[in-house]
Amino acid sequence: MRDWWRLLAHITRLTLREGRRSAVVLAVLVVGQAGVIAAMGLSQRELVDDSAAGAAGGVVVAVVGGALAYAMSSVTGRVRGNLLIYLVGRVRGRLSEQIQRLVSSIPTITHLEHAPHIDRWNRIFNSSQALSAMPWTALDSVVAVLGLVVTVGLLASISPVLCLLAALGVPLLLANRRADRLLRDARDAGTELQRHEERLHEMCVQPEMAKEVMLTDGGAALNRRALELWETAAVRESVARLRGAAWQTAAWVVYASGFALAIIVVARLIRDDRTTVGAAVLVVSLATQLQSQLRTVLDSLTVAAEAGQAVSHYWWLRRYPADTAGAPPPPVLADGITLHGVGFRYPGAEANTLHDVDLHLPAGRTVAIVGANGAGKSTLIKLLTGLHVPSAGHLTVDGVPLTELSPVQWNARLAGVHQDFARLRLRLRETVGVGNVRHIRTGPLIADSIARAGAPSFDGLESRLGAPFGGIEPSLGQWQRLALARSLLRETTAARPPLCVVLDEPTAALDPLAEHELFQLFVDQARTARLAGAVTVLVSHRFTTVRMADHIVVLDQGRILEQGTHADLMTAAGPYAELYTLQERAYR
Repeated sequence: MRDWWRLLAHITRLTLREGRRSAVVLAVLVVGQAGVIAAMGLSQRELVDDSAAGAAGGVVVAVVGGALAYAMSSVTGRVRGNLLIYLVGRVRGRLSEQIQRLVSSIPTITHLEHAPHIDRWNRIFNSSQALSAMPWTALDSVVAVLGLVVTVGLLASISPVLCLLAALGVPLLLANRRADRLLRDARDAGTELQRHEERLHEMCVQPEMAKEVMLTDGGAALNRRALELWETAAVRESVARLRGAAWQTAAWVVYASGFALAIIVVARLIRDDRTTVGAAVLVVSLATQLQSQLRTVLDSLTVAAEAGQAVSHYWWLRRYPADTAGAPPPPVLADGITLHGVGFRYPGAEANTLHDVDLHLPAGRTVAIVGANGAGKSTLIKLLTGLHVPSAGHLTVDGVPLTELSPVQWNARLAGVHQDFARLRLRLRETVGVGNVRHIRTGPLIADSIARAGAPSFDGLESRLGAPFGGIEPSLGQWQRLALARSLLRETTAARPPLCVVLDEPTAALDPLAEHELFQLFVDQARTARLAGAVTVLVSHRFTTVRMADHIVVLDQGRILEQGTHADLMTAAGPYAELYTLQERAYR
């Protein structure tokens, strides 16, 4: 509950920041609604009683008062709705931005790969509307409760027995809470199913994946599977809604029975001349208003419950280990990067991907990592760049544990290209410029990086990329060269030269000759950065290119099989020599 109040205070501050005057006006209108409801009920009683007594003046006052109350209710209702949409929309945008910053500021990527974590922050985004409306939901609940107090007081003025009508709201409250719980559990259970369904449908409309889907004629099968997932999630939610509706219907039946008994009580009071016909009209009006107020309270509680469902996820994200503090990396590398008994297991996996890896990456050297698919090469790269934390052992940078360095500052001293490079469908200048956003408008530097990477310049730096946006659609090899251009821009424009350059299959979409030329470019780049002691780590399946590295490491099933220079490994006549010979013969 403490977290709920803390988040309410945070959203309230956001609301005031986005529109203080609008928020104050809306709050006044919401609070004033309780008085309007009471005024409408009282005017109806006075109208009936004064009409029966022949008091023309009282009738006029009652009519005018009732008309004004009704007019205020109608006018303010529309104004309230518009202000609410405006404020909640602005706060939702601001809150979504904050959530996005939280997600993207976490140094590691476990929260982006582990399904339970993905479900949690995905649930936050899905509940952003309810979270943004929290202040108004809470205020509506408070005003509705105050209105209930006023209504009960007016009922008590006629007969204390009628106060029991308000007590019938307790079953409604309990039924509503049970319905909320059922729906919340169903939505949590269906989050992963819905994500899976969305991804399957995206495969049929995204160009990269749609080609293979069309080639294999698998669209119909994927669509059926996606519909099955959607229907499973939808059925769960529908069943939960129906069960909740059954509980709520039973509670409303109890309330309707109490309302009927209240009318009987008032009828007997009129028969015994213990009250007036106007009181009967007031009771009917108040009972109707009571029903409306109870619905308002229950609806507010429903929205609050939806927000409350996301509150725990929100604070989980805020508390997620994202410590950006730590010592700065060394200005230059003197010794290098060392892995001490490093092991790693992905969350939810049954076995380790890396096992007890001891490896030294000397400062100023180029190290190649080779091995079959699944050997652990990309995982090793992720550990070097701090995207994952080892499950066992540790890494040191010039003898200092990587966990003691600032993740932000370590990231600033990295460069390179990952295997799953991004295809940024922006303008060419922006696609390359995000390699260092400070220079995104520095045309000459961007053009130089494009030229050195051998990437196409198309119709100039302002060329729009991406066929879905009416632009040019680069080939896979061109996208990869643009990713390399981003890396080169990052290296040449960094405040300090990189300490580690990682190239995870950087040229897989290129032919062997183009790969050789580009790798030579990076090797030369690394040699010019020897003053900073930069370590260049290359992952490739092409052994004819790998031989250019200063040191070669062969991985097999997460373990180091052998390592050394190309000459050493060829002399050893081990697995590396065998694979190198096979590839060399194939190219010949």
